[in-house]
Amino acid sequence: MNKNDFNINQQINIGDASKLLEISTVTLRNWTKQGYLTAVKDTSNQFLLKDIKDLKKKIEDGALPLLRKRANKKKNNISFVPKEYLTDLSFADELEKLVVHFKSQNLDLELSIFVLTLKFLVLRKEAILKNSNEIFNLNLFLEFRRKSISDEINSWLEEIEEEKNRKKLYLQLFEILTNDSHDDTVGVIYQSFMNCGDKSNKGSYYTPTKIVDNIFQSFENKNEKFLDPCCGTGQFLIRAVKNGYKNPLLLYGFDVDKIAVRIARINIMLLFEKIEFVPNIYEANSLTDSSDLFKSSKIESENFQFIATNPPWGAVQNLDSLYPEIFSAESFSYFLSRSLKLLNKAGVLSFILPESILNIRTHSDIRKLILKHASIIRIHSLGRKFENVFTTVVRIDLLLKKASNDWLLEVVANGNKYKIPQLRFEKNAHNIFDIYLTEKENKIIEHVYSLPHTNLKNNSEWTLGIVTGNNKKYLSETCTKDMEPIIRGSDVKAYVLKNPSSYINFKPELFQQLANEKKYRVKEKLLYKFISKKLVFAYDNKQLLTLNSANILVPKVENYPIKLILALFNSKLYQFIFNKKFNTHKVLRGDLEKLPLPYFSKPQIELITNLADKAIEGKDVMNEIDNLIFKFCELNSASKKTIKFYDF
Repeated sequence: MNKNDFNINQQINIGDASKLLEISTVTLRNWTKQGYLTAVKDTSNQFLLKDIKDLKKKIEDGALPLLRKRANKKKNNISFVPKEYLTDLSFADELEKLVVHFKSQNLDLELSIFVLTLKFLVLRKEAILKNSNEIFNLNLFLEFRRKSISDEINSWLEEIEEEKNRKKLYLQLFEILTNDSHDDTVGVIYQSFMNCGDKSNKGSYYTPTKIVDNIFQSFENKNEKFLDPCCGTGQFLIRAVKNGYKNPLLLYGFDVDKIAVRIARINIMLLFEKIEFVPNIYEANSLTDSSDLFKSSKIESENFQFIATNPPWGAVQNLDSLYPEIFSAESFSYFLSRSLKLLNKAGVLSFILPESILNIRTHSDIRKLILKHASIIRIHSLGRKFENVFTTVVRIDLLLKKASNDWLLEVVANGNKYKIPQLRFEKNAHNIFDIYLTEKENKIIEHVYSLPHTNLKNNSEWTLGIVTGNNKKYLSETCTKDMEPIIRGSDVKAYVLKNPSSYINFKPELFQQLANEKKYRVKEKLLYKFISKKLVFAYDNKQLLTLNSANILVPKVENYPIKLILALFNSKLYQFIFNKKFNTHKVLRGDLEKLPLPYFSKPQIELITNLADKAIEGKDVMNEIDNLIFKFCELNSASKKTIKFYDF
């Protein structure tokens, strides 16, 4: 429904209202609950158009910053320079001038990039400036050194709608650019002209050059076909040439972004200045175009010896019919699946991916596919490498060959390099790639799991902390009448709770999300930090409320005291197991349910729980508890030394 079709006085349903505000219906219901909107009387799904438009204007005007922050983050208009991709930082100042001129004059994106490409060709001496005023008449404006480049530029110009009445503004853009030090100068500019929201929508960010170079330096064969299935402006193709590919006709690239493809084609042509050729780089969707893509591109074979890329992340599409093995609808999983099918037998693939591919349950589909079809050559943990992106990344190299049972893959992580068996991943729940676990460490964990044990699955109750929807509105730093303490994640320490830092007037009907009050008021429970790389559990017998940063566990394991679980989960041994086995920044219920609860004898249980009582009282007994747990879990001195080495 088009927003212009509405009559200002009419009622609209919740679906149309959420589209106007560019939020989900769930968010709209929450805003209504919090008093930002009022539904039409006697309904919960109808709103006055006037009210929706008034709220939209308030958000846009900044009158409601909290809602503005939450509403439609993809509309972010801020451009930024991808400094991780710049090889010449002196270019940054000039780049900022270009961005300012482009934005302030509201210039057309494709036409601006076309004009800057012309200037780049002049700077690289592939074109000679004949008449500086005839910018949209190429015959008068430039003289090209090579026919192939002339054909490429003229073909591009035929697709562009010129703005001759604003020619002066584009000439000014042409004049600003003086730096040609970067192999992908126009690509960097293009990336900088696009706003952050566009890049988020496409899931695309440039990869630091050193990382791409390392990929090509790891593989020696430069005489077979190479493909980047989502090539952008050609970064991987450029680095392929810089690292030994001498034949441009062995390089292939596809992308759905027609401007990026034009830039990539020019970039590759400039790297082979003495050769007349047409690049094998095409505007196409390598996920959906299938065999037609290759027919239209005149590629003789769909098989490649080497495929490498940094695919879009999280730019979700629904391609179930084409990729029935992928359930997550995750872009990088589709690209991985497609690329495995495009490899020659014994071909090699190298992808830059978010670290979440290793252990998040959602990505178990692509992990299963990898294990079914490929041998993992190496997984290299790269850390945080992208400006304005807080996700940690990994590089995964695959060989298109089913791994043998004794196949060892190489892990590069935390400054260390070691080998681990791929078979281990096949045995892990959800095929988790637990790469941060060496074989020596794995044997310790396998030993603990080999002990007779139970776990929390189907033996416990879990409760999420309260989501108020507006902490500033509902929380207070001081306790006034009708208020009570509410525990944040930051209030949770091992065994004990800090003095509460927040108070709340508990009115469930006002809050965005919460459990039944009985869940918070149980006689005794364990509270744990949700956002945390380590296990932090505290004991509560005061029926306290918690915010969503502190979740609740009520164990129901027969003959297994709650304080024994408290001691286990705070111990060095369980920090080791949790960190090495799951390695996440969140303490997830599914992971906690997998932790083993060994069957100890009654005297052993009594010893540990007595010490847990002392820890709850604030006494320094954690080392004693650790040593008892080491002893009762039958760990030798070497294993204890390995565990104590880590500072969790």
